[in-house]
Amino acid sequence: MCADLKQHNHDYYFGSYSNFYIHDEMLKDTIRTEAYKKAFELNASYFKDKVVMDIGTGTGILSLFAAKAGAKKVHAVENAEIANFAK
Repeated sequence: MCADLKQHNHDYYFGSYSNFYIHDEMLKDTIRTEAYKKAFELNASYFKDKVVMDIGTGTGILSLFAAKAGAKKVHAVENAEIANFAK
């Protein structure tokens, strides 16, 4: 379920994360992204069959890593308009 984020007035913080550019830059940081991926892979036993909540999910990349690590359900929560891309 995703709220219609275009109907809300966002402050500077959430507004700055609504632009896809910042998320594109973070995803292109392969050292950072691969470090997160490896952390999920090496700790898959902590995620297997668990319910995970990813607060501030952005593009949802960490949610995907959690699901791939075996989480039975992942709740991806985002307040910025980037949620429209993540869903």
